[in-house]
Amino acid sequence: MGILIYGTYSKPIGIDEYLIKCAACEAHTWHDVMISSKYLHFYGIPACPVEKEADFICQKCGLKRYGRSFNEDTIPDYKNVKHKFRHPISSWFLTILIATPLLISILFNILT
Repeated sequence: MGILIYGTYSKPIGIDEYLIKCAACEAHTWHDVMISSKYLHFYGIPACPVEKEADFICQKCGLKRYGRSFNEDTIPDYKNVKHKFRHPISSWFLTILIATPLLISILFNILT
């Protein structure tokens, strides 16, 4: 029986600045924000994205917060910026690899 090597991996997908209320200095200040795509992998091959995480650094007091969820609770203008930080197509590699022959066989059976 073989050993199954799997886990999650994070890959940065974008950096930007946002006006956010700081948890330490309690002021609405500019934060440097790095968004990362977290995805599952099997034997080092990306399978599918799981979530997006954000790392924040306050430009006023320097507070660093890592691994926060990328959603409307952390980014005030989330609905307008979420399209900017999409999961890379490479994080869907294994899913696409498995789904393509499956879809082709379904279409072939429907058309014949």
